[in-house]
Amino acid sequence: MLDVARNAGTDCPVSLAAVADHASLSRGYLEQLALSLRNAQLLRGVCGKGGGYKLSREPEEITIRDVVEAVIGPINVVECVMNPAVCERSETCSCRQVYVLINRQITDALDSFNLGDLLDPEKLRKLIKQDAVKALPGPRTGSGRRAEVARAGRTRRLATKNAAGHDRGGCPEG
Repeated sequence: MLDVARNAGTDCPVSLAAVADHASLSRGYLEQLALSLRNAQLLRGVCGKGGGYKLSREPEEITIRDVVEAVIGPINVVECVMNPAVCERSETCSCRQVYVLINRQITDALDSFNLGDLLDPEKLRKLIKQDAVKALPGPRTGSGRRAEVARAGRTRRLATKNAAGHDRGGCPEG
């Protein structure tokens, strides 16, 4: 899609042979992808000499989620997220709620980028730098729920060690 998107402002369609050479992918594989992308109305074919593929919309209007779902289907970390009827425990399963949240985070992330973003290396560098800053660890004590759980675990281990005179790790067998 990026090879096709790079030519979005021109009248020149991109051939699968050119993409295959550039990306070192088999033409057969690219034909399967192109069919899925055409069916999702993300690509349109141009017939005749010099034919190939063009984007059906501007690169900024095609999200990464559009592309991924066109090729592999809806984002669905586990079957019960989209189809609760497949599991008899889906109504009471606490894990399913976590999977629903994970699924939402993934789709939100994929919706937040479009092909135009991927064509702009400077914008990508800025986004990566912002995410790298967010991912940096905070103070050793940390904050938030994860840090509270970690502190509580350390406090319990210290209490066990102090009560027994040595660290038994909470195990009564020592």
